Amino acid sequence: MIRLLFLLLGARALKPVWPYLMTAGILWMLLGALILYDLSDGVLTVVLDAFALFLVVEGLVELVAAASQGLRRHWIDALRGIAFLFAAFVVFDIPWDNNIAAALVFGTAFLADGVLRIGSACFVHGPRWRLGILAGLTEISLSLMILFEFPVPHRFTVPFCFALLLLTSGYALVRMALPLRRLRDGASITTLPLYAARNWQGGRINLIVPEPPATPDPNQILNVYVWTAVGSARDPQRRLLIDRYIAAVDRNGVISTGHAALEMPPDIYISHYPANDIDHSPDDFRALLLASPENNVPGRFNESLAVESANWCKPDQQVSFRRFNPLALRAFWREYSKDNTYNLTARNCSTTVIQALDAAIEGAGYTGRLLRDSFRILSDPHFWIMRILRGRAEAMTWTPGLVLDYARMLNQVVEHSERRWRTRISEAIRSRRALVRRTEHSQGERITA
Repeated sequence: MIRLLFLLLGARALKPVWPYLMTAGILWMLLGALILYDLSDGVLTVVLDAFALFLVVEGLVELVAAASQGLRRHWIDALRGIAFLFAAFVVFDIPWDNNIAAALVFGTAFLADGVLRIGSACFVHGPRWRLGILAGLTEISLSLMILFEFPVPHRFTVPFCFALLLLTSGYALVRMALPLRRLRDGASITTLPLYAARNWQGGRINLIVPEPPATPDPNQILNVYVWTAVGSARDPQRRLLIDRYIAAVDRNGVISTGHAALEMPPDIYISHYPANDIDHSPDDFRALLLASPENNVPGRFNESLAVESANWCKPDQQVSFRRFNPLALRAFWREYSKDNTYNLTARNCSTTVIQALDAAIEGAGYTGRLLRDSFRILSDPHFWIMRILRGRAEAMTWTPGLVLDYARMLNQVVEHSERRWRTRISEAIRSRRALVRRTEHSQGERITA
């Protein structure tokens, strides 16, 4: 969470305030320790209930917007609204249910995430796989503590998890603040040691981030293209979630993982692909998932979207950004493109797109008011969905499906985070009315004809 927040704020905003970040991290850890020391005082009840009300409003807005624009086309928004309402129900302090629902949700979530981390670490076997197993075992232990009411009863599950969040985020703040003071002027925040985790740059590219233009070009645009696994496979055999986030299998048993690319017209096109196409049988595919140097193969960077579409097919999904730093993206691509090595898990098309996107949007959430910008980002539910998606990618690897979902959430945080709820509702209602008018007009033309 801290790494993602700091990426959106940027090093230029954070370096001058590193002493305050250090102090805040220490205070957060002390507060978390105090909450764990005395969970029965109920101090957090009002704060958590206020947060639950915020989730209720956000969920209702998502549902109203989705219903106004058509549930068949915007069913994902409707599901997100339902998820926000369910989260609000879990967070609310409801005496009659003894918070059993919260205990079940948090306990199950920790258990599932722990199992996934262990499985991913053993399956992918990246450089930090032992740390992944340790983190998974820790999460499983926490899940058992929550589910079996030891050492805290079910009704204190939410404050208990909130205290753990304060402890971990406070520790991350301290770890970030110390090296931040020694960061070179203009250096990317991703060069700090805390970004050495899987699928962050982690200092592998010593990137210097140029100042963005004082007057951004209104015509400058950044496009993220995704060929989903299902969209790029021939006659895929549908498997729920698997073909959405990992791979699709066609009727001949050939696996297609999809593809992701990034474009900044007119001259930047980032599309990393193996020099020899990788469509393997399931037996070969499992071995290729190991994130080890022996699976490195020669790669290539495709020339342009037009050429790639002509040789294969057009992307079936696109997400566009206008708030980004084109100079930083150019600096990243100038360094990254010097090495065309391809690895299906550790250095693939999706990890390349995400690292380029990180370079482009670093500092995009900073408008000159650090506290206000931090609160705005942290209070956006899309930011927390981004954090979950990033966690899944860190546990295993980025896939085109994860890139698509992450880019959509990032677009909401960076491009639309300042829209008020009533503005979002009114825009949805206007879109609904325009759709109704177009439908009535087309029906009138058919009747006349």
